[in-house]
Amino acid sequence: MVKHEYIIGIDGGGSHCRAVLQSSDGKIVGEGVSGASNIMSDPQQALQSIVSACKAAIADANLSLSLSNVVVMAGLAGANIPKAKTYFLSLPMPFKRIHVMSDLHAACFGAHEGASGGLIICGTGSAATCHRDGTFKDIGGYGLSLGDNGSAAWLGLQAVKITLLTMDGVHQESALAKRVVEQLQARTASDVVTITSSYKPSHYGELAPLVTACHEAGCKTATEIIREGARYIHSIIITLNEYYRSFCKTAGDSSVMPVCVVGGLAQTYIPLLPNDIQQSLCAPKTNAQRGAIGYFLQVESAKR
Repeated sequence: MVKHEYIIGIDGGGSHCRAVLQSSDGKIVGEGVSGASNIMSDPQQALQSIVSACKAAIADANLSLSLSNVVVMAGLAGANIPKAKTYFLSLPMPFKRIHVMSDLHAACFGAHEGASGGLIICGTGSAATCHRDGTFKDIGGYGLSLGDNGSAAWLGLQAVKITLLTMDGVHQESALAKRVVEQLQARTASDVVTITSSYKPSHYGELAPLVTACHEAGCKTATEIIREGARYIHSIIITLNEYYRSFCKTAGDSSVMPVCVVGGLAQTYIPLLPNDIQQSLCAPKTNAQRGAIGYFLQVESAKR
């Protein structure tokens, strides 16, 4: 195994960038958190967030360490889009070296500590993958305008759409629509459109707690949105298992794939899944930051 004195593992998503600083003996000596780091929606902001999180991790470790001496292994939202990844890597970097993979793959590799398995992320965005023998098969991850069903941003967007329909008299009044209007400080439908016209996924994601809170309080409108998200997650689990069975059939293996559902909305959706699906789920063994480090060290070692 190739060793580096210090390695920083990054989990960069649509709302937060989390970093861990690992020493050569494999111990985590520092952690840091900063803002959004989706390289498809805002690559410059993503780089700023990565730098900030790395500096915070170094400060947390109480080390005098320059970024130019650090190898960064980053799992980043948007890295599943080749053009976005290529552009991001063309930016001037302050690190000794940086490797980039999707945050989804980093999370899956970490969740199963490199073993075969599936993972669904329900965070600001949503996506899923299954991994076997170094190969990943993905579902989703196309961004809010084309997908991200079941994500926090998707919940927020659905809440705004329902609010506009309610203000137009098309949809019945609900606690959710009332809460959205209050949160946005809007008086008319035009106000809602104006306020949200420049929204990014992270902004819509900030409205997701209104949906979950109204759902828990018994609002039927919010509950239907949540249940639609859960139905999507259910269908993804079924599809992941179909992908995995195709992997196993090729390899002559009949094992069952372990699946993790992670992210801020995981515990909202899991209780709404069928019992047999719930029983097939497992908890992640470690996080995406460690997953990014583990994957790249494995790849680097295999090259030698």
